[in-house]
Amino acid sequence: MTLRKIHLKARAPFRLAACAATIAIACLASTAAAPQENAVLARVNGVDITGADLAVAAEMYSDQLGKMPEDARRSVLVDALIELRVVADAAKAANVAETDSFKRQLAFFEAQTLRTIFMDSKVAERVTDEAVRKSYDDQVVKIPPVEEYRLSHVLLATEQQGNDAVAALRSGKDFAELAREVSQDTASKANGGDLGFVSSGQTIAEIDSAAASLQQGEYTQSPVKSAFGFHVVKLDERRKRPAPAFETISGQIRESLEATASQQMLADLRSKAKIEKFVPDVTPPPVDDGHNQQAE
Repeated sequence: MTLRKIHLKARAPFRLAACAATIAIACLASTAAAPQENAVLARVNGVDITGADLAVAAEMYSDQLGKMPEDARRSVLVDALIELRVVADAAKAANVAETDSFKRQLAFFEAQTLRTIFMDSKVAERVTDEAVRKSYDDQVVKIPPVEEYRLSHVLLATEQQGNDAVAALRSGKDFAELAREVSQDTASKANGGDLGFVSSGQTIAEIDSAAASLQQGEYTQSPVKSAFGFHVVKLDERRKRPAPAFETISGQIRESLEATASQQMLADLRSKAKIEKFVPDVTPPPVDDGHNQQAE
């Protein structure tokens, strides 16, 4: 999270007058406006409020807007920009721009905005789509292989019922059909007893042990007893656990790379700067996240 966003969140929604300098600097820093950005959305004391101004406000206050229809979002932001301009004009008339307080805040907002634009652009240069993909490929090859097996089972109340189920299978009864008819596992019977893919240790020990001795397509020749009853277990498939799809974790990878790139850049810039800190270094206390750390 950038300092700019932290600063904005600390204020009540749409108190834009207090952030006049931030928006003004951001507008000056933006690139040439596209035709739609030149559209005049309002006018205050002869000064146009354009689509480019709206884009800056939308980016800065997106967290405060929440989910609302686009036309309402647009109207609220334009009203906020009108308020900003009205109050800013009044402040200028009162010579607020000549005060030391304004100059200090303006200098802070300018440095803050320069930092954001500079860091964002430099990080984007380093963390490209190709860099994200390469990081994914590098990580995937380091994932240790994990064998998984896909199991199905029929759960019965008694050993005799389990023996009857085995006999039915030996006579040619389809396993999935048998599970749908007699299994007492309400969670899996509708799916023909399918338990999905698991690895060793992810299911109850008795089923885990029975599956380890089966070949693909085989089922236990006698019912397996557990605390839940008697199981007839079938091994449907063995495989090596596939790596997570690129699309599912690319966002996390990008965030990690961006954080690393930002830290490296800051460290490099600090090492080259002449820095004199006249207050002692103090480690901040841990953030209270609601957990009792000592109890853990």
